[in-house]
Amino acid sequence: MKLINTFEPYLGTEEINSVQKVIKSGWLTSGQVTSKFEKKIKEYLKCNNALAVNSCTSGINSALHAFGLKAGDEIITSPFTFVSVINNLYHLKLNIKLVDIDLNTYMFDIAKLKKTITKKTKCIIVTHYAGTPFDMEKVLDISKKNKIFIIEDAATALGAKYKKKYVGDNNYGSITIFSLYANKIITAGEGGIITCKNNKLAKKLRIINSCGIDRDPWLRKKNAMQYQYQVTAPGFKYNFTDIQSAIGIEQLKKIEKIIKYREILKKIYINELKSLIEDGILKLQKINSDQRSALYIFTVLLNKNKTDKNRDDLIKWLKYKNINTSVHYIPAHKHKFYKKYLKILI
Repeated sequence: MKLINTFEPYLGTEEINSVQKVIKSGWLTSGQVTSKFEKKIKEYLKCNNALAVNSCTSGINSALHAFGLKAGDEIITSPFTFVSVINNLYHLKLNIKLVDIDLNTYMFDIAKLKKTITKKTKCIIVTHYAGTPFDMEKVLDISKKNKIFIIEDAATALGAKYKKKYVGDNNYGSITIFSLYANKIITAGEGGIITCKNNKLAKKLRIINSCGIDRDPWLRKKNAMQYQYQVTAPGFKYNFTDIQSAIGIEQLKKIEKIIKYREILKKIYINELKSLIEDGILKLQKINSDQRSALYIFTVLLNKNKTDKNRDDLIKWLKYKNINTSVHYIPAHKHKFYKKYLKILI
């Protein structure tokens, strides 16, 4: 039987030709192609600012620094996220509080989130799970009342919509970060995108992402005195490249087609699993009519009360049938290192 992978990138000759053009130009790092990619993202999401970075992880770290968070500050997030998010918080020595998920959406239980807020809470990181947008209006209300920064971890949600507006237009979150990793909705091999509404904040983020340097290398290239620049903040080397941007531009042209194809696949899965769903053996993520998921993954929850088989039994059986699956995610507090540091508070 043919092996069915969990994901395959949707690439073609367009990406190959675009990369070749950049290589022939002689300018491979951040330059005019990266600027063009950022502009295309802005146009697609209808957001004020878009910044390409070398990973979503770097983008989240950049956002934490832009907000001026420091050791001991309280930050709330979901345990049901990729561990790189938690690593960022740990390295900054932030006081990490985990709020458990709602088993209908696999995202924040909003009632529990409200109970977790204290006067010390400085920031909430919202995870848009599986490409499905969270109900940001509820978080925005909490943020305004308590003057809390919001970061949207939209790693899997490029192309997702909430109330007919794209995730990342920043009407709800202060900063939103997407991933362009190899298995995401669209890819550049690696990379991420930061969007934010505030222009001053965007400028600060761009400097943080460029080693704290106040002038872009591509723009310095045009000046006879190329060496003249200033470091205005202790930043990081999080820049994107024109090679990646060449791929990203072509991928972005295909994003709606990719999401529509995923919608077709979802309908096939639901139809084939209909009896298991109706019998309550499998449960799917709840997606409301005002949400458009980018459908990063098709998640099923196995009801232990309805079968004597467990999740790993199902994974092994599917592997036997040449169907690859995965678990997204191992909860943060279940990892060996973090067991002693983290726990579900509510």
